[in-house]
Amino acid sequence: MTEIDAHLFQSPTGIAPVLQVHPTRRCNLACLHCYTSSAPSVSEQLDWNLLSTCVQDAALLGYRQLAVSGGEPLLYKQLPELLSQARALGMLTSITTNGMLATPQRWAQISDFLDVVAVSIDGSEAEHDAMRGQPGAYAKTLAHLAVIRASGVPFGLIFTLTQHNVDSLEFVVQLAAQQGARSVQVHPLTLYGRAAETLADARPDGLELLVALAEAKRLGQQLGVTVHVDAISLQQLHTYHRHLVPSLPVTRLPEVAPILIVQADGAVVPLTHDVNHQLWLGSLHDAPLHLLAPAWMQQGRADLLAQACAQTWDELSQHYHAGQPVAIQNAAVYWYDEVAASTRRHLGMPVMRCVQAA
Repeated sequence: MTEIDAHLFQSPTGIAPVLQVHPTRRCNLACLHCYTSSAPSVSEQLDWNLLSTCVQDAALLGYRQLAVSGGEPLLYKQLPELLSQARALGMLTSITTNGMLATPQRWAQISDFLDVVAVSIDGSEAEHDAMRGQPGAYAKTLAHLAVIRASGVPFGLIFTLTQHNVDSLEFVVQLAAQQGARSVQVHPLTLYGRAAETLADARPDGLELLVALAEAKRLGQQLGVTVHVDAISLQQLHTYHRHLVPSLPVTRLPEVAPILIVQADGAVVPLTHDVNHQLWLGSLHDAPLHLLAPAWMQQGRADLLAQACAQTWDELSQHYHAGQPVAIQNAAVYWYDEVAASTRRHLGMPVMRCVQAA
């Protein structure tokens, strides 16, 4: 692996700490699995001055990577400025894109400021186009992979795992090998936004995640591509305890929020979108991050989130040690989903779903 790749896979839950920003919900597609409910008709985006200040604040708080998603990042006009600013602050930069808009002209504006690119591929051409809701989407993405590859920016593919498509992983890894991709990231379906409506029964269960882990190891060795699944087996809980459960009291935001999400509406969310709303940091429209973060810590919410991590670890560990059926003991989990579910169960407030704009 390159040094950049090593950073990307330094823990069971990916690189940390990372500021994940969704500067716009505008997109050229309206994918079934989209957790931000982005679409061509959605114009919501975050004010540039608010976002620029947030990135500066995040760097001072200890966040070391800027990961830009969306919506489609290539539709955000200030993307070159955003990536350039993060680089100047010493942050690694990455974007997640559908690749369809990576024209030579647009790509030339950002390639010098990028460390890693993740291009979304959902399986074979038919599977990909069905998930994207647009015939020809796969062909356009593949055509623009040549532009990305020619720029010399390291790139990988990202594949959304559902309960029904683990068999498609081999196709995606083979494609990565053919196209010169450095890696494949397998990300379990997040049931949030549009995905909660269109794919409500498609969240991968523990056994599907376990199969994905096994397939990732096999395919990686066979095809020479790093394959990383955003999941851990219950057997790995003890090995990664210090990565998963922050010490109390929490003294720094990245200790408990190794991923900090900034939504297009300005909301600042720790870990994952469906964490209990009580644990959100607030909105950039109300205060900058350098004020939201210490207030959140002083209110004890950081410790509440750390306690939810500890409780999640204890509950999962009990499954492994309490004489459960072999199928359960050998299962795998997407850690952040499990923590989010714990915060909703134990803090007594339902998750706040994002609202689709007309």
